[in-house]
Amino acid sequence: MIVVGELINMTRSKPRQAWADRDGEAIAQMARDQAEAGADYIDVNSGAPGEEAACMEWLVNVVQDAVDLPLCIDTTNPEALERALALAKAPPIINSVSGEKERWTAFLPLLKGVSCKVVALLVGDGGLPKTVQDRLDNAAFLIDKLGEAGFAEEAVFIDPCVIPVSTDNTAGSVFLESIPALKERWPDVHFIAGLSNISFGLPARALMNRGFLALAMGAGLDAAILNPTDRQIVQVLLSTEAILGKDNYCRRYIKGFRKGLFA
Repeated sequence: MIVVGELINMTRSKPRQAWADRDGEAIAQMARDQAEAGADYIDVNSGAPGEEAACMEWLVNVVQDAVDLPLCIDTTNPEALERALALAKAPPIINSVSGEKERWTAFLPLLKGVSCKVVALLVGDGGLPKTVQDRLDNAAFLIDKLGEAGFAEEAVFIDPCVIPVSTDNTAGSVFLESIPALKERWPDVHFIAGLSNISFGLPARALMNRGFLALAMGAGLDAAILNPTDRQIVQVLLSTEAILGKDNYCRRYIKGFRKGLFA
């Protein structure tokens, strides 16, 4: 399971305040905490209104000075993406290219010839996908466009789009049905999701996020944007990997136990 540490995101109050104060040490500590907790990538989301490109450049520099992990560059702004790509020391994940014309026409020219992996967000000009078929249609379009830009299926992380169950009581089940359907059509792609969207607007969100992670892993999710410093969600991740046979001889599970993650 690939873990993308989600904490450095301008929708969160602490990173937003750190940017306002230009407090690089606060951002660096968030990066170090997530690296020490086992993150494989550090997400950098620079959605500061009117300052996204400058914020992205600052975040990339601060995080790369703090940790050796590759980045997940999380932006909707082409200038921010261009600046991040120029600074990235290791091949990043680009989050994300969607099926919205404004997004893919702006992003794909910037990504041609770049060594990276790309999140294909299954949102199109018609809005959020509602059905499995919507997701299949959007994926077909995006994988074709990414192929034209030189990306093999192995470099694509499909994000089937997590919709809160508070707004649609079928959203969770349709998401879980979508992964095997997409995997059957494109067997070499990866699957990624921002888990916490599922519980938006509900109480006890952490509990729902943990249950959703286990179910999504069972359906075929192999990467997640989450908080790796949350011990309980890591417990679910490690135990589910072991149950699904994705942890040889339960080595990661036992290592986590020895580190005190299950205390």
